[in-house]
Amino acid sequence: MGSGLAEQAMATFLGMRPLDLLVAVLDILVVSYIVYRGLLLLQGTRGGSVIKGLLVVLFLLWISSGLPTLNYILRQLVLPGVIALVVIFQPELRTALERLGRAGLLGFSVGRVETAAAQRVINEIVDAADEMSSRHIGALMVVQRDSGLMDITRTGKTLNARVSVDALVTIFYPNTPLHDGAVVIRDDVIVAAGCVLPHSEQPGLSVATGMRHRAALGLSERTDAAVVVVSEETGAVSLALEGNLAPDLERTELAERLNRLFEQPDERARLLFWRR
Repeated sequence: MGSGLAEQAMATFLGMRPLDLLVAVLDILVVSYIVYRGLLLLQGTRGGSVIKGLLVVLFLLWISSGLPTLNYILRQLVLPGVIALVVIFQPELRTALERLGRAGLLGFSVGRVETAAAQRVINEIVDAADEMSSRHIGALMVVQRDSGLMDITRTGKTLNARVSVDALVTIFYPNTPLHDGAVVIRDDVIVAAGCVLPHSEQPGLSVATGMRHRAALGLSERTDAAVVVVSEETGAVSLALEGNLAPDLERTELAERLNRLFEQPDERARLLFWRR
């Protein structure tokens, strides 16, 4: 029976007109890509477990087709279950929609900071991180990219100051009014300081992950911002981006990672330069 269905499907496939065949292939490719992008958006969230649970429910619905009572109960639970999932996994859905909105369906991003300004800002951030690391001064430096951060800057104090090593180190110096929050940098300006960042909702985070690192991860999960973290306890420098944390970065590695975020295609060789 299975081979007969396969032969019938193959015959139908071979008997299609070229235009219909092209449309069918395109349809399959588009659906496959959407599924692939969806799985990428769910990566690192609780969505993987949800998918497994849904597959179990669908399997039970299929095998219970001959059991009317069980099948009826399962069908009655499907709609409330979907509504419950939307409520429970609202943070994951919001994150997925935000990523889709800023990157587009194909995952491309067109926003770029001007090369010269970006390079100067990167130099200042790297120098400031290096300085604060050597002195064990904790810091959170948010570098805005395509996603708007107005809801974050509203939680802090508006500065609109030019990015510089002295300004960053002064802001985060212990016991100063703004040292506990994060600074938000847009273009070559420190827009605000003392900002409150949302904490990460990733399951399974180590208990050793500090509050600054959780805040950096939380913002990087919701936006495309890059967040440089300096640990007050160890002096280690980390970079949070797209929900991932790169810990214990050396000066050169931090500079290279930040450069890659803002480089133009024809400027790759030049943008890896940074001042010592």
